[in-house]
Amino acid sequence: MRAELKSKSDVSIVLIFFTVLAIIGVTSGGFFVQDYARARASTSWAAVDGIVLSALDGERDRVRYVYSMGGRSYESRRERVFLANILSAESPGYIPGETVTVYVNPLEHSYSVLRPGGARVAFVLFSILSGGSIFFGIGGIVWALSQTAGESFRLAASAF
Repeated sequence: MRAELKSKSDVSIVLIFFTVLAIIGVTSGGFFVQDYARARASTSWAAVDGIVLSALDGERDRVRYVYSMGGRSYESRRERVFLANILSAESPGYIPGETVTVYVNPLEHSYSVLRPGGARVAFVLFSILSGGSIFFGIGGIVWALSQTAGESFRLAASAF
């Protein structure tokens, strides 16, 4: 009886691990697809003038800027979308007071970038990693459940 309890506990831990792996894959995959879609769309967003407020110390390639759209002022720190920041080349140095072109999302004026577009390589790489997490997560769940079913079948057969 003690071995059966340990076996069920081990399977539960394995099921939890593979379920979390699959959830991480689905969540991250959704995020990467949304980010890349936003990056592609940013190439056709409205361009407005903005002013660099400051370069942020201690943060790589970060800048703080302000711009106006639709009669309101907005402040942002986003130079590029997430995936484009990962594999992007060195950022140009921004000087406080400098005028920059800001690309503003027409559906969400508070979302803007200084450098439109995205990184296809990063998108493909992270999509493959997300897909792998989903594949191994679901595969692990199926495997663990089949092990549990096989164990239950063996115990039932040995009772006869």
